[in-house]
Amino acid sequence: MQLRLLLDENIEADLGRKLAREGHDVERVVELGSLGPETDDSNVRRYARETDRIIVTYDDHFADPEDDHAGVFYCPNQQLTTFEIFRIITTVTDTRRSCFSARTGSNFPR
Repeated sequence: MQLRLLLDENIEADLGRKLAREGHDVERVVELGSLGPETDDSNVRRYARETDRIIVTYDDHFADPEDDHAGVFYCPNQQLTTFEIFRIITTVTDTRRSCFSARTGSNFPR
């Protein structure tokens, strides 16, 4: 299952590379000309909403269920390694794909 992800400025580039190698569509706030380092969170939310991307972040204020965006992978433990966060994201996507397949008898749509 391919995800459209937006990595917040506090998320390591290595995680983005690992997720991209897995086939995910990854953008990093710090690498986007329309955003960049020190971008206001409201602009990050707006961009995520407009581009239908899930925000990956350590910042809990993005985890508000009232926010209007595609979703958030909130990582509250900043001591996790890049690989551990990668495993969490891929486990969630693999589990979701398995649940969909079990319910419908087909593969999760890409």
